[in-house]
Amino acid sequence: MTSERIDSPSVDPVAERREAMTEILASWDLEGAMPDVTGMKVVREYVVGWLELPLALRKVSERAEQFRSEETHSAQ
Repeated sequence: MTSERIDSPSVDPVAERREAMTEILASWDLEGAMPDVTGMKVVREYVVGWLELPLALRKVSERAEQFRSEETHSAQ
């Protein structure tokens, strides 16, 4: 059974979650993306252990795609 939330932060140690958060933010910076309220919410939920890494990455990726789509439409 796959869960979107984890019940115990011990499943994914804090140090690993913080490192992953740093990588996510660095990725956003390389892409020129500024995290919005939604993006930062995903990062915070991951760091405190409410989201597993694959789901957090998927949500961040979906949000980035949404930004790209909005930029494309606004440029037309």
